[in-house]
Amino acid sequence: MKSEAAALELNVAAGIVRHEGRILICQRPEGGHMPGFWEFPGGKIKDGESPREALRREIYEELGIKVGVGRLYWETRHRYPDRDVHLRFYDCEWKSGVAKNLGVAEHEWVHPSSLGDFNFLPADARLVESLMNGEEIRNSDEEAKPASEADLSAAYDTCMKIVVGHYENFPVASKLLPAKIRPHVAAVYAFARGADDIADTTGPVDVRLARLDEWVEKLVAAARGVAETDVFIALSDTIQKFDLPLQPFQDLFSAFKQDVTVLRYPNYEALLDYCRRSADPVGRIVLMLNGVRDEEALRASDAICTALQIANHLQDVKEDAERGIVYMPQDEMKRFAVSEDDLLADVATPQLRAFLVFQIKRTKRLFRQGLPLLYRTRGALGRELRAIWRGGVAALDAISRAEWNVCAGSPLLNGRDKAKSLLAAFRPVWRLESNVDRHAEEELNRAYCRWFIRASRSNFYLSFFSLPAEKRRAITAVYAYCRMADDIADEPGEIPGKKNTLREWKEALNQLSDEGPPHPIIGELAWASRKYELPPEHFQAICDGVAMDLEENRFEDLSDLENYCDKVASAVGLACLGIFGAKSEFAKDYAVCLGRALQMTNILRDVWEDAEEGRFYIPRSEMEKYGVTVSDLRDKNDTSQVLSLLRFFAGRTRTYYERANELLRHEKKGNLLPARIMGRIYGRLLSEMEDNHFRHMNYRHSLTAGKKLQEALRCFLEA
Repeated sequence: MKSEAAALELNVAAGIVRHEGRILICQRPEGGHMPGFWEFPGGKIKDGESPREALRREIYEELGIKVGVGRLYWETRHRYPDRDVHLRFYDCEWKSGVAKNLGVAEHEWVHPSSLGDFNFLPADARLVESLMNGEEIRNSDEEAKPASEADLSAAYDTCMKIVVGHYENFPVASKLLPAKIRPHVAAVYAFARGADDIADTTGPVDVRLARLDEWVEKLVAAARGVAETDVFIALSDTIQKFDLPLQPFQDLFSAFKQDVTVLRYPNYEALLDYCRRSADPVGRIVLMLNGVRDEEALRASDAICTALQIANHLQDVKEDAERGIVYMPQDEMKRFAVSEDDLLADVATPQLRAFLVFQIKRTKRLFRQGLPLLYRTRGALGRELRAIWRGGVAALDAISRAEWNVCAGSPLLNGRDKAKSLLAAFRPVWRLESNVDRHAEEELNRAYCRWFIRASRSNFYLSFFSLPAEKRRAITAVYAYCRMADDIADEPGEIPGKKNTLREWKEALNQLSDEGPPHPIIGELAWASRKYELPPEHFQAICDGVAMDLEENRFEDLSDLENYCDKVASAVGLACLGIFGAKSEFAKDYAVCLGRALQMTNILRDVWEDAEEGRFYIPRSEMEKYGVTVSDLRDKNDTSQVLSLLRFFAGRTRTYYERANELLRHEKKGNLLPARIMGRIYGRLLSEMEDNHFRHMNYRHSLTAGKKLQEALRCFLEA
């Protein structure tokens, strides 16, 4: 039976508050229990309070300062004549405020070595001694008890089941590792997985933080040899056998807590800092388990681990966004015109895909920085590291294979990827380098441009197939740049925002001479510009022309219209002449005439749709000549006056096709085959609109794929 004193047990939280190498102590006031004795600041825990909450409250009430409460340093019970006290002492750090005697008789900041000069409460005696000696103290009711062989075996089995039960992009504690190391890697993984799962739950923030605090207290106890559950029994054994420092584990915990409280990352530097604590410690621990502790190896490991962490973030962009967390750097999302709504969409936008290509390229550079570790590590550990490295790279490739559409679900490794990762364990490191070298980055740029052009479903795409591979690659880059400029103007949004985005797209041309421009289209255009000496002024003119679409000014006469067409269309042809190998003056005139013809055909095709949007490209003077008002076009009135105007405009368009064809006599037809194909396709489109009397009010007139192919074949035969 408990004594009456024991029934009066008080729960107390006290703090070892440190600041500038000194510890805060205070003297109990007169009129209370054991007045005049010195103690560590703190007080009773109220119902419903956690020990940490109580400690922060008591210290603020009694001393007027704010503290950060850290790990549980020591827990004990002490019996006084009139009561039992259950004491929890926490490591604390002074945060703000000047200590005042608000609820204490006196207070002092003292060096640990001077604690013996003060008359402390009997319950604090053992703690005072440990602090003076600079030694850790074992909880009085938690003495280390070696686990039996059976308990250890069961504990490690549990950890291995946790490893097997979770999907990862890379092998964890696989059979590539020596059998004696495998269980210890599993113990570390199971410990980290458990904490990560706590952070990732959807419960209240304070509950998750409290559970993580409990987890770290179990870690500290495990480091002393005190453990109860399988994961910590195994971890305790691993820490002691390999003399592992606690710092990597504590870094992990700071990252897990950050997962609960930090939901956005302003820039890449902030993300790297998170990865330094969330991923890098695991790699360091694994190396230490294998006896590797030199800084050069650890730095290379950090690069690989950070890359693995970011690869996982890139796979789970939508899943994380649905949980309310965005790991993608906010400033870079803004630069690529990616919104958080884009992350939650059903289909990834071109902007989001371009953003992911940039992230993948940069992450592959991190994997490249980790190659020195693979080169120097032999044996079983080397095989494991190569497989892990290849699995991480495969995760990035899986995203690209899905055409960066992470909104459709997290792209995962398929059987082929896993086989390649396993095979990498037995291949020389130099055979792996091609996955992350400069060529791999260029291939990402090229793949994005191909996807972008294909997704645009443009009439131009068919004409590209008439070119050799390198020229096709170059013209794809040119058209992708132009298409993106056009999309900026056409997509929904406020005019000022569109103008700003278009200005930034034009300024991106300044990066053509840079090493690895961020945007994949600019990166690919930089390659084409170096290869074929493409003049940047043509691309600048294209942006200036698209900017005219954002103005409400109408064209007064043919001269204004030609100026517009020369910017948005003829400039494209002029930019491509170097690729075609046609640089004569006749070729330049041909590009101008054909550009005007193509753009004016577009104007006729979109005349009704543009009018609905308030855009009118037919010159004002010609509309007035035929007695046509903007209301006639906006209301889709196919009056005789409107049809006469459109027939006249079509006739003028036809004259530009004729001039272009006349100029072809002075140039090798084969040189300009893609342009000729475009001329034939658009010319047929113009004829069909004329035959239909421009009555495509409720649909966008276009040619079938078969008709486009017919015109392309005719051009081939003529060439």
